[in-house]
Amino acid sequence: MAYDNLQELPTPNTTPAGPGFVSQTITDNSPGMIHNLNSGGSISVKFKGNYWTIAIAYPQLTIAEGSTIVPFLFSLQGGFTNFYIQLPTHANPNSGAWSTVPSASSVGLGAVANQVVVTGWAAATSAAGSTLTTGDMIKFTNIKKVYMIVNTELSGDTMTLSLNTEIADLAALSTSTLQPNDIKFRVRIDGKAPSVSLNADGLYEGFSLSLRENTL
Repeated sequence: MAYDNLQELPTPNTTPAGPGFVSQTITDNSPGMIHNLNSGGSISVKFKGNYWTIAIAYPQLTIAEGSTIVPFLFSLQGGFTNFYIQLPTHANPNSGAWSTVPSASSVGLGAVANQVVVTGWAAATSAAGSTLTTGDMIKFTNIKKVYMIVNTELSGDTMTLSLNTEIADLAALSTSTLQPNDIKFRVRIDGKAPSVSLNADGLYEGFSLSLRENTL
């Protein structure tokens, strides 16, 4: 299961194409509790279930420019529908898209907490013509969540990728394949759907979207 059969937010890279963003913000959310003590210290409990929130903004659009994005937004029925969004700065690795993605049988994936251990790294990256570095987003075929690589450590032919949070399903990772290319976030609208206004000049006023990653 690479990706579910869901709609994708129209952008200049989709078919049909949609408008581009004037800004994007991505935030890593770590649920938990922090309690400040009278001594000046604090104690904390971190819960499982990290998720990304994404905010994007659009400029004024002509009716033609809004012809794909406006109907798409109204099709979502507010925050009740999952869909995919691709962020241009996080779609592919910094070193470029992999030309060949290794199969599950050609590399070994193992994990402890927030670290993924990949064996057969030299052969995989040689065939791919690319690699993975700090700041790249990564997905695994049997896991719906997207992760960010925050550190890499190569020892011989084994690469250890440290991720921004614990892996949601360690058992699923053992039968997964790396997905370094064409990264898409599975999201819902966070809160109410945006209002789209048409002004006296016949232009859609600029609007913004608040999105929350949904891995269920």
